Amino acid sequence: MLKLIQHDDRGDIMIRCKLFTFFLINILAGLHAQPVDRFMVFSDPHYYSPNSGFRETILFELVNAAITEEVDFIFITGDLIIQGVSEDSHIDSVLADWRFILDTLAQHDIRLYALRGNNDVSSGAAWDSLFSGVYAFPQNGPPGELNRTYAIVYDNMLFLSLDQYISAHRINQTWVDSILTVNHRPHIFAAGHEPVFKLIHSLGVDPEVRDLFWESLTDAGAKIFFCGHDHCYDHAVIDDGDADPTNDIHQMIVGTGGAYPHGDGEYDGDNGRWTPVRSFHAADTGYVLAEVTESGLLVSRKKREGPNNYSDGGDAYSFLTSLTEEYYSVKDFNLYQNYPNPFNQNTVISWYLTVSSHVELTVYNVLGEKVATLLSKRMNPGNYTYQFDGEFLTSGIYYCRFSAGEYQAAKKMILLR
Repeated sequence: MLKLIQHDDRGDIMIRCKLFTFFLINILAGLHAQPVDRFMVFSDPHYYSPNSGFRETILFELVNAAITEEVDFIFITGDLIIQGVSEDSHIDSVLADWRFILDTLAQHDIRLYALRGNNDVSSGAAWDSLFSGVYAFPQNGPPGELNRTYAIVYDNMLFLSLDQYISAHRINQTWVDSILTVNHRPHIFAAGHEPVFKLIHSLGVDPEVRDLFWESLTDAGAKIFFCGHDHCYDHAVIDDGDADPTNDIHQMIVGTGGAYPHGDGEYDGDNGRWTPVRSFHAADTGYVLAEVTESGLLVSRKKREGPNNYSDGGDAYSFLTSLTEEYYSVKDFNLYQNYPNPFNQNTVISWYLTVSSHVELTVYNVLGEKVATLLSKRMNPGNYTYQFDGEFLTSGIYYCRFSAGEYQAAKKMILLR
């Protein structure tokens, strides 16, 4: 495995290095005609003001950027709900804005995933109301943490969303271990709201607890821990001191989704045997874009130059996975687009399983209300089809939601009478 860390303030050198690495990744990936999975990460968008000018906010700009980047999903590492919201009318306004975001992204087949920040903890009812129905998160978390802690399994990547507020400033290590034991995908990411290694704020737990968590990520081959809470962008390589840089995890603080900027800080907490080595720091608004194939990963920062204008943010990280390295990259499950679509009463829904799993097939309307449960049973590997009869439904847009084990997917269906 070759890992390149790129950071140079002299623009031409940085651009040449970045282009060389990107072309090298794509040349090797092209040998196997590998598709690129793309996702966006940012945090702390909670200081926007809901009003009639919502489409002019940073938050909505980031939604437009996700559409332009053609990402598969967005991940927000906390603090979605406005701090201090208390009046019902204000909460309703916030929820209306977020529902508009979810609906807009769904029109472009982009999923939104998120975890709670400290400002979301008191908004439990609003959180569960917003992320429900077709917009619910994978329901594979530990008991008592459903829709809070969960795993996203997407092609050859595993993304752990770790709530740090069910138990104050802690993650569920037992659940993390159980997931990492059975998932061996080459690209593993984890996310929490608070940084594990202190810059301005930290997880604030016993160092031994921190060590167990970081060791579990290291042993699994995780690449990046995304977080927010600190309102800045800070990319640090967490050097474990073993003189092997290929197994060092990167901590990326991505708290530049619209919140007021914090000042800079130092990695001066109790870091144990690890040494955080800063690669890049900035305080301007932006997001992180990750592009993943079976053989490579490119993560780059985009910064805001002006309204709806995001460009190279000056930081990029890439590595290549050896094409001979053995890993699990077969998609266990796949939900295909229904056919025909649009349809008049009848359409066929198809899916594929490579392993036995409990399968649930449900249909939701655009309000996120379940209108039908088509299937709920354990199924063996194979190809399956379901003849859906929408006789009882009115014309409109519906979502077919499929879940099998840790995998979840949804497809938009259009019924025309």
